[in-house]
Amino acid sequence: MTGTTQLNIEQAREHLLEQARGRGVGLEVYALRDTATNIKAFQGEVSEFKLTARQGVGLRALVQGAWGYSFTENLSPAALDRALDTAVENAELVAPEGGAGLVAWREPPALDLYGEGLSGVKVEQKVQVALELERTAREADPRVTSVPYGGYGDSDSETLVGNTEGLSRGFKALHAVHYTYPLVSENGQNKMQGDWQFTREFTELDPTQTALRAVEKAVALLGAKPAPSGQFPGVISGECLAELLGLFAPMFSGKMVEEGKSPLAGRLGEAVASDLVTLVDDPTLPRGMNSRAFDAEGCPSAPLTLIGAGQLSSFMHNAQTAARAGTVSTGHASRMGYQGLVGVGPSNLVLQAGKTPEAQVRAGVTGVLVTGVSGGHAGANPYTGDFSLQAEGFWLDNGEVAHPLEVFTVAGNILEVLRGVQAVGDHVEWISEGIGAPAVRVDILAIGGS
Repeated sequence: MTGTTQLNIEQAREHLLEQARGRGVGLEVYALRDTATNIKAFQGEVSEFKLTARQGVGLRALVQGAWGYSFTENLSPAALDRALDTAVENAELVAPEGGAGLVAWREPPALDLYGEGLSGVKVEQKVQVALELERTAREADPRVTSVPYGGYGDSDSETLVGNTEGLSRGFKALHAVHYTYPLVSENGQNKMQGDWQFTREFTELDPTQTALRAVEKAVALLGAKPAPSGQFPGVISGECLAELLGLFAPMFSGKMVEEGKSPLAGRLGEAVASDLVTLVDDPTLPRGMNSRAFDAEGCPSAPLTLIGAGQLSSFMHNAQTAARAGTVSTGHASRMGYQGLVGVGPSNLVLQAGKTPEAQVRAGVTGVLVTGVSGGHAGANPYTGDFSLQAEGFWLDNGEVAHPLEVFTVAGNILEVLRGVQAVGDHVEWISEGIGAPAVRVDILAIGGS
C-alpha cells in the first residue's frame, strides 16, 4: 500500500488505530461518509440540482489526560499519519481535563435506519417530486403568487467510531425529504407558510398532500388583524412548542449544568413542570430524523427521560461530563461532523403526547393560539429560560379561531410555560430539526401587538 493510496473510511479507521496502538497513544476515530441529492424547483423548472459526496475522519488523541483534535479528508496512509501526528501535538499543547478517557462501550441496539428506501430510485423520479411539489402549491389557490422555497433532498450516510480500547462499530442511515413554502397575497397582505415530509422510504413521499397543507397554512394567515397587548390564556401549537424546546434544549446538557449555565442546575428530582409534561430524548425512533445506534463516542443509544410527569429526571451526558458528575454517559456525545469537537446534544427530543384531543385543548379558551416563533438566536436565553420572540398565530374566542393575528411578540420563561401546562394534545407534530411536541394549553401568555 503506497502513501498515496486512498483508503475507504473503515480502512482509514483501522489504519489510524493500529498506528496509535503502536505508539502507545490513546485515540478515538470518528469517520463519516455521505452522498446527497438536493433539487429545487421554481416556476415549473428545476432551478438547482446538486449531487454532493464527502468523507473524512476526525481524530481525538488522549495524551496524559489532555485531548488533541485533528481531521482529514485525504484518506491516504501518509495523510492519516500526519493527522495523527497533529492530534498528538495538539494534545501536548493543552491542559489535562478531568474525566477524560476512552471506553469500550457495550454493543449498541440493532436499528434499521437504512432499509431499501432509495434502492432503484432514479434521478428523474426525484426531480419529478420537486416539480410536482412546486406545481401543486402554485396551482392550489389563486391567492398563491409564487413558491419561493421548495425542493427535494436525500442523504445516504455511514458513520463509524473506533478507539484504542477496542471499540469498533458503525451504522448506515438514509432519508428523503421534501418541503415547500408558498407565498400568498390578498388585499395587500402577503403571507408565507410551509410544510414538509421526512421518510426513509421514497415511495411514502406525497408531494401533493404536502403542497396542499402548505397552501392551507399560508392562506389561513390572510386577513390578519393587530394583536392585543397583555396577558391572556393561550394555546401553543405542537410545531411552535417544538421550536421553543429546540431553543432551550441546551439547559438539559450536563456540560451546561457543569458550567453553571443552566437554570436547572442542582434541581434533579424537583418538579420543574406540570405533571402533564414528560420530555424524552429518544435516538432509537425508527422514523426519527436524528436517530442513531450510538453517539459520537460510540456509546449505545437509549431513550432518556429528561422530565417525567413534571419532575426533572436526568441530564444529557457524554462520557466526560458524566465522569465529572459522578454518573454514566447517557449516550449524548455530539459533534458537528468529523471537523467538530465533542460536546453534548439531543437527538430526537419529544414532549410526549397526552390524552386530550386537539379541539379539547382549545376548548373554552379566549386568548391566543401561537403557531410559530422566530428570532430565537437573539430572543431566547437558554441560561435563564427567558424568551421574547416574534410570533404568529390566531385569536381564539371560546376555543374557536376568530381571526389570524399580525406578527406579534410573545414573551416569558420556558420553565414557567411548562409549569403552566393545563392540557396536552394527543398528536405529536415534528419540526425539521427532529423535535416533536403536541399542542398544549397554558394558563397565561404575555403577548405584545405591533
